[in-house]
Amino acid sequence: MYTAVRQSLREPIPELELAAKLLDAAVDALISGHTDLARQLVGAANLPEIRKYAVSIVGKMSPEIHRSVKRPTPLPYSERDATRMPPQREQEIVFARDGWRCRFCGVKVISRAARSILTKLFPVEAPWPTAEFERHSALYALASSLDHIQPHGRGGRNEAANFVTACYCCQFGRGEWTLDEVEVDDPTKRAPIIDSWDGLSRIVRWAKCC
Repeated sequence: MYTAVRQSLREPIPELELAAKLLDAAVDALISGHTDLARQLVGAANLPEIRKYAVSIVGKMSPEIHRSVKRPTPLPYSERDATRMPPQREQEIVFARDGWRCRFCGVKVISRAARSILTKLFPVEAPWPTAEFERHSALYALASSLDHIQPHGRGGRNEAANFVTACYCCQFGRGEWTLDEVEVDDPTKRAPIIDSWDGLSRIVRWAKCC
């Protein structure tokens, strides 16, 4: 029986930080006009270890990771908050507030707009097919997501106080389970990490100018 409260479903692996650094360098190279170097760095960030990590969290349910093997029953749609997500601009305010980091596991997350630019510029090095586990591992696992602390399907409100930044794995791995059910601590008890990490959003500004 599991009783220990943890910060996230699974401890992040070192390759996630490595991939974030490689992608950060790729964006700097691209903005500086070194497209070939950027291409190489984006390809290097597609690490197989990250894919295995992501599958373990968002794939099949595991008692070790999810503390359950049965999905919770969500409320009928008629009993949920009528809105599901705020406009993109409001989401980005939350991401900036949280330092573009997952408030659960702490990994650096990546702007989805930035990901879209990279996958279009480098379709070979940053594949993004329909099959999710065949996508670029780091751009997939580190995707920025707006997560409801109290799940929307379990009565959570669509309001700022109920939102935190999450990586794709932490959000979609938890799904509709409450924090108590997966034995994960409330991330708002810890202050966000704020530094120079921008979720690679600077590439969006660069793309608009070029």
